[in-house]
Amino acid sequence: MLKNNDKLIRYTGYYKSPDGIENFKIRIRLTEAIEANEIDEEDGEKWHVKEFAWQEKCFNKMEIQYFSDIANCATDLEKRYHQQITHGECTNDSIFFTCVDGDYNGVTDTPVNESRTILEKLMEDFHLTEECDTKYTEYDLEKSLTNAVQNKIIPNNVEKMFIIADLGEYSEETWIKNEIVLCAIRYDRISKTVSVFPDFTTTKPYTLTIFGQKLRRIRYFLEHASADIPDTEAFKENEIFRKVSEKKISLTREIIGDSFFLPPKNRLYVYLFFDILASKGFEYKDLFLQYFIDLPEHWYCDNPANLAGVTSICHRKNEENIAFYGHNFDVTLEYDIQSLETTSVPKSPCIYFQVVSKSPWNLYRTEGMTYQFLPVSTPGCHRFNSNCFRFDYSNCFGKLRRYFIGDAYNYKDVRWIGLPADLCDTGTFNKFGVNTMGTGEIEFRVNVVHQSQAFMREFRDGDVQTKFVYEKLNSSNLIRSVNQVLMAFKKARRKMYEVKKHV
Repeated sequence: MLKNNDKLIRYTGYYKSPDGIENFKIRIRLTEAIEANEIDEEDGEKWHVKEFAWQEKCFNKMEIQYFSDIANCATDLEKRYHQQITHGECTNDSIFFTCVDGDYNGVTDTPVNESRTILEKLMEDFHLTEECDTKYTEYDLEKSLTNAVQNKIIPNNVEKMFIIADLGEYSEETWIKNEIVLCAIRYDRISKTVSVFPDFTTTKPYTLTIFGQKLRRIRYFLEHASADIPDTEAFKENEIFRKVSEKKISLTREIIGDSFFLPPKNRLYVYLFFDILASKGFEYKDLFLQYFIDLPEHWYCDNPANLAGVTSICHRKNEENIAFYGHNFDVTLEYDIQSLETTSVPKSPCIYFQVVSKSPWNLYRTEGMTYQFLPVSTPGCHRFNSNCFRFDYSNCFGKLRRYFIGDAYNYKDVRWIGLPADLCDTGTFNKFGVNTMGTGEIEFRVNVVHQSQAFMREFRDGDVQTKFVYEKLNSSNLIRSVNQVLMAFKKARRKMYEVKKHV
C-alpha cells in the first residue's frame, strides 16, 4: 500500500561521464499502487520492468501502426523505422516507449497547419523542468511560437532521450491513451555531463495521480542499470591516469624548478603580516604610532630594521575621535625548534605601541602606550583592540612641561610598560607607585603564517612513493642525532684527558 503523503520530491540529478555515455542503461519499474480502502485484499502487484540503453528506440502501439505503412514514411529515419517494424526487430509488448534524439532535429519544411507525428510534437513542444507537469498535451501553435522566441539558440551539443509510458485505459472497446513522460535524460557532449530528471531512486518511489474513470495512483522507480567497468579496463585506466599524473608533475617541476625556498632544518619561519587599522579616544587630532617588536630568547629576525617603524600622521576630523591609519608591514621571524628540548613552552614575541600627537608648533606628546603578545603559535588572522595609558604627572611642573614642551622623548625604554625578559631576569621588576591614566585604544590586525620542514611529517600517511620522498627529506634528523652523539663523545673524551693530566 502507498499512502497519499508518501510523495517523493522530484529534482534533477547531474553526473559526470568523461568516458562517454554509450554504455549507459536505465531501468524502470512501475506498478499501480493499492488504495487505502483495499488494504484487506491480497492481490499481488503487477510490476512493469524494462531496461533502456542510451538512444534505444522503443515504439508504442500507434507508432507501430503508423510506420508499418510505407506511405507514411517520407524521411530516411522513418523508412528505417519502417524496416525495423516490418522485419520484426521492434516489437513493443509493454507500456513503455522512448523518444530519442534523432526523432526530431529541428524545424522542417512541413507546414504548420499539416499534421505532425507525436515524436515531432513531443520533441518540439516538451520542455521538461522540475516545476512543470510531465503529462503530454496536444500541439499548441501559440505555445510553440513562444518557445521558439524564448529559445533562440538550439544547443547542438546536447543529446536528449525521453522515456514515456502509455497509462491509458479502455472505455468499452476503445483505448484512450494517456502518455506521460516518466524520465528525461540529457547528455552534454562538451561538459560531459548527464542530467536525469527525475533523479534515480531505489528506496522510495515517485508517484503519479491519474484521473480517469477511476482515481489511479501510479508509483515507479528509476534505477541505474549500467554495467560496472571490467577489472582489466579499470587497471588500464588507472595506469593511464598514473602516467598522466606523473607527466603533469614533471612538467610542473620543469616550469617551476627546484629553487623553491625552504626554511633550514629545525627552523620554524613565522610570517607576520600587520595592518594597523585605527585609534580612538585620544585628546589631540594629529596622531601617529610608533611600534617595536621585542624578541625573546630563541627568536631571530634576519632584518632587525623591520622590527620597528612609524606610521604616517593622521588628522582626525570626525566627531567620534577615530583616526584611520591603514598602515601595513610584515616581519619574518625564525624560531629554533631544537630549543624545545630544553624549553617546554616557548616565549612569545611582544609588540609595543606608542601613540604620539603632533601640534602645529611641532610639539610631540605621548598620548598612550600599550603592548600585545603576538599569537605566533596559532596560524590565521587575529584582530586586537588594545587599551592605552600614559603616565599622569601629579605636579604642576610636569603638566606645564607636557603642554609647552612635550614629553614624547622622555621615555628611555618603552618596554618598561610590559615584561621585558632582559629586565625581569636581573631581579625584582617593581612598578609600584607609578601614576597612570587611561586614554584610548588601538585597533590592529595580524595574519600569522607558519613554514617549516617539520610539517612534512604528514607525508607519512601517503603512498610508498611519498614515504620514500619524505625519508629523503627527513634524513637530516638522523644526521643531527649522530652529530649530537659525536659532540657528546668529544666532550667526554676531553674531560677524560683533563682528569688524566691532574692525576
